[in-house]
Amino acid sequence: MLNINKKRLRIIFDAMKLKNIMVIGDLMLDEYIWGKVDRISPEAPVPVVEVQRELFKLGGAGNVANNLLSLGAKVIINAVKGNDRYGDILKNILEELDIPTDFIFTDPKRSTTVKTRIIAHTQQVARIDKEDKSLISEALLKKLVSSYKDCLEDIDALIISDYGKGVVSKKLINQLVPLARQDSIPVCVDPKERNFPHYKNVSVITPNIKELSFGAGIKIENYEHIIQAARKVKALLGCDMVLVTRGEHGMSLFTKDNTTTDIPTTAKAVYDVTGAGDTVIACFTLALASGASPKEAAIIANIAAGLVVAEVGAASVSWERLYKVCMEEIGG
Repeated sequence: MLNINKKRLRIIFDAMKLKNIMVIGDLMLDEYIWGKVDRISPEAPVPVVEVQRELFKLGGAGNVANNLLSLGAKVIINAVKGNDRYGDILKNILEELDIPTDFIFTDPKRSTTVKTRIIAHTQQVARIDKEDKSLISEALLKKLVSSYKDCLEDIDALIISDYGKGVVSKKLINQLVPLARQDSIPVCVDPKERNFPHYKNVSVITPNIKELSFGAGIKIENYEHIIQAARKVKALLGCDMVLVTRGEHGMSLFTKDNTTTDIPTTAKAVYDVTGAGDTVIACFTLALASGASPKEAAIIANIAAGLVVAEVGAASVSWERLYKVCMEEIGG
């Protein structure tokens, strides 16, 4: 087990409550429909789900923001929603959480991205996606960049949450990154394949194995392939770090000086990996902005990921719980 001095942990966690993080990316709504199944439909060989409960939660960039909020940080979301019922629900949830909605812009021509999960007897029966993957308009891109510039003096880090739904593009990245790096603001990216070549000069990128394989153009079949692919991606993008999320194998951090640190998973039970990547990037970025070294930030983020995969649906971990578990499990 990789440990962190308890005094260091206290300093890092106390600083988390003083940080302001901006999240730019694809804002989504997760809809959960729970029910029970007693029969098969006479119309087709599918279960009939009798709905018992419905719930809406923040997804995508919204879930990243919710994770940051749970960890005590202040959050600014810079994103786009549709002019529809789901967009209104998204905005209402954010307002209830006291997350500012000033920089969430409405596009009347696109629908809000919604992922509907139908669950019966703890088993997911189906998922229905409503989404528009086309790039946002030039006018909306300018609004995002303008609001980002207005906030530069007030933010401690920037997270680009790319789910491939049209908000993040080469043009957006090229305008965001230089300004942040110029002001020594960390830029952390949760990537998707279609924009992979464009994440140039960011502080850290957090691909899973599939995304890493795509970005490097290397078929990954073993640990050595992971090392080759991560080093290639780091060189191609000119980024400072690559943090590879490896599911049940934990994470591997590749730092600026080419040091590799493997961090085994701490998950005691895995019920749902939905949103685990959101937790990783939120926690790693916040810890880094709070004075943690990259290795310390990755260890803390790994603990957080292990906690959220034990819950159903996109989840977040509270500052109090993460602090307690970190002190117990990695406090040296």
